[in-house]
Amino acid sequence: MRLAIFFFCLIAQVALGDLQATVESIVSSSNLWGGTASVCVIDTQTGEIIAELKSTTPMIPASNQKLLTAGAALHVLGAQFTFKTRLVLDDDNLTIIGDGDPTIGDPQLLGITDWTTENKLLDAELQPWVEALQSQHINKINTLYVDDRIFDQNFVHPSWPANQINKWYCAQVSGLNYHLNVVHFYPSPRKGTTSSLGDIAPRMSWITFGNKTSSKLGKNSKSTFWIARPPNTNNMTARGNVNAAHTTPVKVAFHDPAIVFGNTLADLLRKNGIAVGKVQHVAQHGLPATGDIVYTHVTPLQIALKRSNTDSHNMYAESLLKRISAAVTKRSGTFDEGANVVVTVMKQRLNETVRGTVVADGSGMSRDNKISTKILARWLASFDLNDPAGQSLVESLATPGNGTLENRFKGIDFGGAKVHAKSGYLRGVCSLSGYITFDHRDPLVFSVIVNNINGKVKEAKKMQERIVFASLTEININ
Repeated sequence: MRLAIFFFCLIAQVALGDLQATVESIVSSSNLWGGTASVCVIDTQTGEIIAELKSTTPMIPASNQKLLTAGAALHVLGAQFTFKTRLVLDDDNLTIIGDGDPTIGDPQLLGITDWTTENKLLDAELQPWVEALQSQHINKINTLYVDDRIFDQNFVHPSWPANQINKWYCAQVSGLNYHLNVVHFYPSPRKGTTSSLGDIAPRMSWITFGNKTSSKLGKNSKSTFWIARPPNTNNMTARGNVNAAHTTPVKVAFHDPAIVFGNTLADLLRKNGIAVGKVQHVAQHGLPATGDIVYTHVTPLQIALKRSNTDSHNMYAESLLKRISAAVTKRSGTFDEGANVVVTVMKQRLNETVRGTVVADGSGMSRDNKISTKILARWLASFDLNDPAGQSLVESLATPGNGTLENRFKGIDFGGAKVHAKSGYLRGVCSLSGYITFDHRDPLVFSVIVNNINGKVKEAKKMQERIVFASLTEININ
């Protein structure tokens, strides 16, 4: 009832005044715990800013940074771009040539809901790769090379928090990615001894995992399981206590994804009767493989965009950043050159300087990123939703009840309009930017970012939703 009364009052407020006054009122009445709010709403039908508040102030965007990355990827690569990962056979040697595809081995794309089937489904995804070699009557491979040189070897951004590098959201970014570049553990207690690490996925059978866990049960025993992994190694040691079986995975970022993928494929080939010798990187300055292409794994760009934006997956966004770097420079993609490409594309599309904008990474994990809501809103407005690039961008975004907006905008009736948006969170940061689309007119774009929140983000989220609803109401009334 309270929610209904609130939105009735809001409709009346917009009807009697204007959106600018309504936005100012919403912000001033919200408890942002000392935070500063920046707002910009643009009507793309007229090109006019219909509401703004501190819209030129550079803000930390958190995952709203992904909107810049996705848009730049569509601009540079085109909506029809596909990643192509190739198997090249040269005599008795096999080379996997990576293209920066972030999707291979992604459990969500494989539809894994029962985690006990994970390795089975991972094997099934790679079975066509195996069958391609079997069709060539190959029974022995001397060396399986991995070529990830489409990207450089700087796997993590230097501004990411050092104490979180082993977390799934800081997974390494490689020219040849696999299983989101994380390993899954499913520990369970064993009476009187260390815990079981469970079925590890991917199996990574070429690695011996240390086990210094305990299996203490009882009311006073907590589950504290974690994995220690020193930088630039895959030497992992399980630590902490396990007091109950884990039915969902503990995710740990691994090192050198290309080598992990190469060894995973080698193990599967051996299981299918194809002997494989060593697995190693192609020499950094070595010549490209010149044999026959026996298999090509193709992934449409839209799949990567959807995972990056709807689900806010960082590794996807960073892969896109490095891929546009490689496309423009014709060199191994890097974080820095990818960031430069994004800024260049922004200047081109907006036909002006983007003073105050700082692009550090592609995902928004870095707190060095800065952008104003005015520039971010104008960036979104630069994409015509009737064109393939604009369509792809808006379709990649979450909608209420889905992805990162699963629990947002509850109880709000948008009528015939639709909200497509990207949320973002870091400590002290809460952002929401996107589109309001209509059947009868061009969309609104909005960007609402709050920085320096010294408490919970709950009120900031409510404020953002109120502004979006007020913007929608303004159009429907007028």
